[in-house]
Amino acid sequence: MPSISIIVPVLNEATCLNSLLVQLEDWRNDKDEVIFVDGGSEDESRNMILASGFRLIKSELGRAKQLNQGAMSAKGDVLWFLHADSDISEISRDSLLSQAHDESFWGFFKIKISDRALIFRIIAFCINCRTRCTRVATGDLGIFVSKSLFMKVGAYPDIKLMEDIELSCSLKHRAAPIILRGPINTSARRWRANGVVQTILLMWVLRMGWFLGCSDRTIRRLYDGW
Repeated sequence: MPSISIIVPVLNEATCLNSLLVQLEDWRNDKDEVIFVDGGSEDESRNMILASGFRLIKSELGRAKQLNQGAMSAKGDVLWFLHADSDISEISRDSLLSQAHDESFWGFFKIKISDRALIFRIIAFCINCRTRCTRVATGDLGIFVSKSLFMKVGAYPDIKLMEDIELSCSLKHRAAPIILRGPINTSARRWRANGVVQTILLMWVLRMGWFLGCSDRTIRRLYDGW
C-alpha cells in the first residue's frame, strides 16, 4: 500500500495548531510521515510542534517555498498538503489511499467551513460547485498528489500567491482530479476577521486579476492592501 507524507506550512499558527496536532497523531500511528515546514514563526508554533514530537524543518518565508521544501524532504508515495487550520477528523486514511492506483493520482476534498452560520454553508456549497466545474483547487481543500506526478509538473511554482491554483492547472492537464467527499473542515477565521462580503470580493478580485494576467507581485499587493 502507498505511504503518505503530510506536509503543513506554518507561520505563526499557534492559535489554531493544537487541534491538527492531535488529529495527526492517528496518522503518525499508522506510520505516515508528518512534516511541518516553518517559515519563521515568532509565536509558540515551533515549540508546540516539537513538543508533540512531529518533524519540523525550516524554510525561507513563502508558502510555495515551504510546501516545496517539505515535498523534497518527504519519503512518501503520496503527498498531502494541509493548512495549519485544517480539521481532518472526517477523513479516513482508507478513503484516501483507495484511490491511489497509479502515478497520475491527484485530487482534493470537498470542503466544509467550521461555523454554524448559514452563510458559511452557502459559501462552502459554492466553493464545492466551483471546484467540481473548474477542477482547480485552493490549498484549504487539502490537495493530494503522487510524488512522482508532483515532480513531473515541476512542483509548486515559486510565486507569492496563487501557487495552489497554478499547481492544480498543471496537474489537471495530466489527469482529472479525484474529488473525495471527506469533507475537510476549514476555519472561518478569515471571513470572521475581515468580513464575509469583503473576503468574498477579495477572492474574486484576486482570481480575476490572476486569470487576466496580473503578476504574482501585483496580486500579492492587492491581497496585502485590501
